[in-house]
Amino acid sequence: MSNKTIKIIILGIIILFLLFVVIFIFKSKDKGIKNDQGGNGELENIVNKLPESGNIANILDELKNNHPEFSVSQLEFYFEIAKSDKEIKKQCEGRDGENDCIASVAFIKGESAVCGEIENSKIRIECANAILQKVAAEKIDKCRLFDNDNDFTHCLRNVFVTYDKPEDCLNLESEKTRQACEGIFYYEMAFVQQNGEFCRKIIDEKLNRCCFENVSGKFSDSDNDGLSDIDEVKFKTNPNNPDTDGDGFNDSDEVKNGFNPLGEG
Repeated sequence: MSNKTIKIIILGIIILFLLFVVIFIFKSKDKGIKNDQGGNGELENIVNKLPESGNIANILDELKNNHPEFSVSQLEFYFEIAKSDKEIKKQCEGRDGENDCIASVAFIKGESAVCGEIENSKIRIECANAILQKVAAEKIDKCRLFDNDNDFTHCLRNVFVTYDKPEDCLNLESEKTRQACEGIFYYEMAFVQQNGEFCRKIIDEKLNRCCFENVSGKFSDSDNDGLSDIDEVKFKTNPNNPDTDGDGFNDSDEVKNGFNPLGEG
């Protein structure tokens, strides 16, 4: 056999080998694509099984982004728990990542109260805050339905119960939500310190009005006559004039002694 023939045979073997390699690579890629499609299909099936409330697709995407290590079976397990009426902690108990299980179910349900079952305080707070960012705007809108100022402010405080100071509100995405969050803290400061100046820091319109009516009005006395501005409104006297009727007697003294602060003498 000549050298030329041997070279042709060797070249043919190399070409066949390369051809097999290329075919193998394409088949592997095709298999991977099919597997990916199968995985997406499984996730879509999970979505179809979920409760109707809320944007399920967005919740699924957020969970996947926050926990890329979660498998499809894990996500399905968490969603099944969220659908059931059984005690969440018992269903997550004994699993690897028990706290993650409870937090994920709480996130799916959108209920920060579920986070209270998490023993680790750091994860418990992170769980509640993650849910708060998702549902705060909706909860605030419900609070605004209250006509009574006390009910409104109490409702608003409960929305941000996991926060301790105005700075905690900075992570909230919606500007209106941040304003309401910061405002409730300034409202409380005004009450605790009996200082209506904190009301001026409140941007949220309804909360600002509540603060000035229920806090600032109680403590402010613009004309220093001993009658608060809110009482001046009640008795129809001038909050910027200590002697509204100009009879030489202080508005507050007249009210306390049973005289008419709007009439002479």
